[in-house]
Amino acid sequence: MWTLLTTLAVMGLFMLLLRWASSLDTDRAHRKDYGLLREVAKVPSSTAARVVEERLQDAGVRATTVPAEDGEGMRILVFPGDQDLAIRTLLTID
Repeated sequence: MWTLLTTLAVMGLFMLLLRWASSLDTDRAHRKDYGLLREVAKVPSSTAARVVEERLQDAGVRATTVPAEDGEGMRILVFPGDQDLAIRTLLTID
């Protein structure tokens, strides 16, 4: 008898825990954290991302490319100390 009651109590607690966990902000939980890196550009394709990365590399800026959160395009990320130079480089027309 006590075994059955204990089992039901544990299952009830487990169900409450699962219900609470499913109510969390899952969009935020699945978002990737890139630490200090800051987005300086979003481009439509990996080919465009390579062009942007090469341009930044020529200016002495290290860049990282990651998929966009919405699944469309690529994001170009740089360290905060390089952010202003990266933006100026990308806005400059040769």
